[in-house]
Amino acid sequence: MSQSRGAAKSIRPEPAEAPSPTSGDDWSFAADHPDGYMAVSAVRDDSGTLVDFRWLYANPAAETLMGMSLAFVLGRGIVELLPDARSRGIHSRFALVVETGQPYVDEVYFPLENRERWFRLVALKRGDGLSVWFNDITRRKREERESTFLAEASHLLTASLDVESAMNELARRCVPSFADACVLQVMDSRGQPLLRETVATEPVQEALLLEVLRRSSEDSGGEDSSGEASSVVPGQPGLVGLLLPQDVPQLLTELTPALLQSLTRDPEHLRLMQALGPRSLVAVPLRARGRILGALVLFTFSPRSFGREDLRFAEDLADRVALSVDNVLLFREARQAVAQRDEFFTVAAHELRTPTTSLKLNVQSLLRGARRAEAGQTPPSLLAKLENIDRNAGRLNALVNELLDVTRIHAGRLRLDLEPVDLAALVQDVAARFELPASQAHSPILLELSGPATGSWDRLRLEQVVTNLLSNALKYGAGKPVRLRVSSDASCARLEVRDEGIGIAPESLPRLFGRFERAVSDRHYGGLGLGLYITRQIVEALGGTVSVTSTPGAGATFTVLLPLEATH
Repeated sequence: MSQSRGAAKSIRPEPAEAPSPTSGDDWSFAADHPDGYMAVSAVRDDSGTLVDFRWLYANPAAETLMGMSLAFVLGRGIVELLPDARSRGIHSRFALVVETGQPYVDEVYFPLENRERWFRLVALKRGDGLSVWFNDITRRKREERESTFLAEASHLLTASLDVESAMNELARRCVPSFADACVLQVMDSRGQPLLRETVATEPVQEALLLEVLRRSSEDSGGEDSSGEASSVVPGQPGLVGLLLPQDVPQLLTELTPALLQSLTRDPEHLRLMQALGPRSLVAVPLRARGRILGALVLFTFSPRSFGREDLRFAEDLADRVALSVDNVLLFREARQAVAQRDEFFTVAAHELRTPTTSLKLNVQSLLRGARRAEAGQTPPSLLAKLENIDRNAGRLNALVNELLDVTRIHAGRLRLDLEPVDLAALVQDVAARFELPASQAHSPILLELSGPATGSWDRLRLEQVVTNLLSNALKYGAGKPVRLRVSSDASCARLEVRDEGIGIAPESLPRLFGRFERAVSDRHYGGLGLGLYITRQIVEALGGTVSVTSTPGAGATFTVLLPLEATH
């Protein structure tokens, strides 16, 4: 595809009277060589300045590569027939070889007859002229350039989830490197434009393309005849509003006036496309997982045309764009589903909180009344049932609070109210509240407190951390003692909670603090698997860390390190 648009003269003059080669000129060594060879002599003005080179000989391979016969070029000047030789600096490099005798070896881009061409050439001094060997390396250069572009495109499309910015940058890189205009369009499930990037070399053409796309999106429908959503609608305008199928690649090598008229929907559409002036078009669908997500469309406005290689390149590029777009759309759908799930959890937890709180308050009121009643007036069975209801209401309330905490954490709404807190005193208070559960679990709580450990923390959240770790130790402590140790130094407080229970398997340790993760079967141990996740989030919000060490069958030790001044 084109870069600069220079070319050899398209209107060839009648051959000039060619000078006859001197008797000493023998070109037989080059006549059958597969590489192009040409011999030229210097043309100087009256002051002796070298102004051009005149052809003396071109072998058959050179005739083929240049698209000009020996009879046509013989005796003519390089600048006369290839004006780009001066603008691209080739003429000056040739002159330098004549003046210095130093060879010139290079790979040069040189369009001929409106086709992109790359040559590797070697120019050697020959008397007051040159011998030039050259061969066509267009295919290699094109493959190198396309491979580099596709690699950069893949990196650009996968570097972030900002697909809008990536597609904008990709479209701009396509123009003018591979086309004069580029349209990248992503459709939603109903076939309506979701994302569109339009870039052209000229602002006027870009504005016309935008107008064409705007009109086509207004005129086209997003549902098929059955009323079902569809991204490919038979009988409707297709790519960039043209009457082209959207589900198969399109290569229009030459958009003639008659062809353009047959592809447009109405006189206004034709007028816009004629003003745009496309000469050639490549359009490929963005396809992923069996469905069409959009299209990549490339235009030329110069005389040169797209070919099969251009279509292949566009298909390779479209594959990369489609994969990236599909991944981003899947991620956004998943994120939306997670947001909807979290919203449901929040609403459900709030709705459950009111009746569970009311239930617990009423049960506690009944328990207080029953316990104050005269001995013998309250049947023991009734008291036991009330106590059981109270425990289960408290458990239900704790589960609801866990769900609320998870949704707050995920939404970044975990608020901390910092104040001076003595961790040692707080651990004593929590342990006192667990005397009955510890007695029922036959796991005595042993405290090892080395003195006050005061820091700037959120009291309620820190109490939640100690409660989660202690209840976890009692649950899995297998009827053995649970030890809580508190210590501190000048910058940090340390809390250790150790049980001597069933322990944790090594393969479960890395995921222990994840959401809904469990290291044991939920058939034998209840809970949502959120306690340790919430604990880690609170500790990290306070600027600390929490870790665990364990040996299966020998218990586990959870260690919390907290800076005395929270970094929240």
